[in-house]
Amino acid sequence: MVWKIEGNETTSFLIGTAHFFPYSFRRSLVSLMKKIDTVLFEGPLDEQNMDTVREEGIEHSDMPSLYEHLDNRTIQILNRELSHYPSHGDSSLMSYVGLFSQGKRDIVRSEIEGLRPWMAFFKIWSYYLLKRGWIYSVDLEAHAIAREMNKKIYYLETINEQIEALNGIPLERIVHFFEKIDQWEKFAKRHAKNYLKGSYNAMIKNTADFPTRCPSIIEARDPVLFERMMPFVEKGRAGIFIGTTHIMGITTMLEKRGYTISQDRL
Repeated sequence: MVWKIEGNETTSFLIGTAHFFPYSFRRSLVSLMKKIDTVLFEGPLDEQNMDTVREEGIEHSDMPSLYEHLDNRTIQILNRELSHYPSHGDSSLMSYVGLFSQGKRDIVRSEIEGLRPWMAFFKIWSYYLLKRGWIYSVDLEAHAIAREMNKKIYYLETINEQIEALNGIPLERIVHFFEKIDQWEKFAKRHAKNYLKGSYNAMIKNTADFPTRCPSIIEARDPVLFERMMPFVEKGRAGIFIGTTHIMGITTMLEKRGYTISQDRL
C-alpha cells in the first residue's frame, strides 16, 4: 500500500495506512523512512489529543443512542464477544479500547451507553480486532519510527477537524455494519489479505459497507488533505501516511497536477 509520487524532479511517497492490523511493518517502515525527510500524518497521535477524542466521544443530548438502534440478536452476539478480555494487555491500542466491565449481563449497554455512536462503534470494533490479535497500527508504528529517526513530523488536520468528521458518520451506516456482525470475521481476514497483497481495488470493494466510507470522512476531507500535503510534495522526499480510503481521491488529484503515480514495493 505504497505509491511513489514523481514530478518536477522530486520523489515522495503516499502510504495507505491500516489503523489496526495483525502484523508489524517495522522493517519496511524503517526502509521507507531512509528515503524521506518529512513525514505527514492525517492528525495528531499523541495521548493528549487521544484524550480529547475520548472526551468528545461522550454523547450529548442531541446525539442519538446507538444501543437503542441495535436489534436483540446483534446485542446478544456482541455480549458474547465482549465477555472475555483480550490477552494482549501490553498493546499500545489498549488505552484506546479501555477495559470492559465484567459480571454484567448486558455488557454492550454498560459500555456504550453515554457514548456518541462513532465512539461506541470504534470501542467495540477495536476490541473485536484486538481480541483476534490485531495489536498493531501502521499509523502508530510509523509515527514512533519517525520520531526515533528524528524525522520532521507534520499533521494535515487538527484533532477538532477530525472529530467534526467523525460526528458526520451516519448512524444508519454504523447500525447496518453492526447488523452484519456475523460477517466481521470474514471481512477482517479479507481486508488483511488484500492489504498485504496490495490489492487496492479489491480492498475498497470489501470495505464498501464500513461506517467510515461516507462523505464526511472521505469526500469532504480528500481536498483538504491534498492541498495541505502539496507544499511538502513539491519539495520532495516526503512520506504521507493517510487512510487507504483516501488514496484513490488523492492520487487522482496528483495526476491532474501532472505527477506520475505508481504503486511501489519496499
